[in-house]
Amino acid sequence: MERAARDTGQIAAERTARPETAGEVLTLAVGDLVREIQERVPAALADEPDAAHRLRTSVRSLRNVLAAFRRYLDKDATAELRSRLKEWGDALGRARDLEVRAAQAGAAADTAGLDATTRSALLEPLRTDHERAHAEAVRWTRSGRGRDLARSLEAWAVEPRLGVRASRRAKEAVRRTVRHQAERTLDAASELADLESTHELRKAARRLRHTCDAITRAPVGLLGRRTKRLGSAGHRLQSVLGDHRDALLLAEHVRTHAAGSAEYDAVVGVCQERALTALADLPAALGELEARARWLC
Repeated sequence: MERAARDTGQIAAERTARPETAGEVLTLAVGDLVREIQERVPAALADEPDAAHRLRTSVRSLRNVLAAFRRYLDKDATAELRSRLKEWGDALGRARDLEVRAAQAGAAADTAGLDATTRSALLEPLRTDHERAHAEAVRWTRSGRGRDLARSLEAWAVEPRLGVRASRRAKEAVRRTVRHQAERTLDAASELADLESTHELRKAARRLRHTCDAITRAPVGLLGRRTKRLGSAGHRLQSVLGDHRDALLLAEHVRTHAAGSAEYDAVVGVCQERALTALADLPAALGELEARARWLC
């Protein structure tokens, strides 16, 4: 998976005609996402800044596109590939989350005015844990399971495992899929009650965003501006909830690290304030999503 991206993306890009069936949509979208994944592997394994995040985003995008269009794919083959992608994404995610937590902890410590010794005591364990998590992500990618996944992705990029509904008209299929993902996200929004339900809403918004991105951008290029705006609304909601969750998890981490020491109380306070600031944008983000989804009705 470390080798240079194959020419699957180039082949897809050369197909300038609009896809006419759901199967053609998936062939283009999957091929494009696999190419993107292949291109992002080397930087992520080298632990370049934000590279693990970009790779994990591409892996998640493919998982979400496969989930959103599952009715047009072979059920068992799709479930197996999504399971493998999740395993890889989880390994990348542990490294990425620790990278983000260390950066956010540093910023919160600076805002709280921690002295250098106290700041270092908070950050160094996070940096060490990040290095270990990144090494584990590298090991997984280079393992037999990682190489098997790479071969599966190459095969799917050329010929996705389609189902019996893959012959459905392209626009009919993508409109139905976008509508379903928008309804799924709005349903999740109606059930907000605790941190776990906000996390479910965030995941639904992310799948909506990835679905809209995959079908509106090249090489698929279907539906257009309103669908792009719907995807942007999903992205905004995902970001709001992500910022809220990250701040709360960082506050909990600092409390655990502090073990009752009052010197970190100011950092916890900064995290809680950031969580509230993020949550304050939630009504507007939900309102935008509802407004963008109306045209689907």
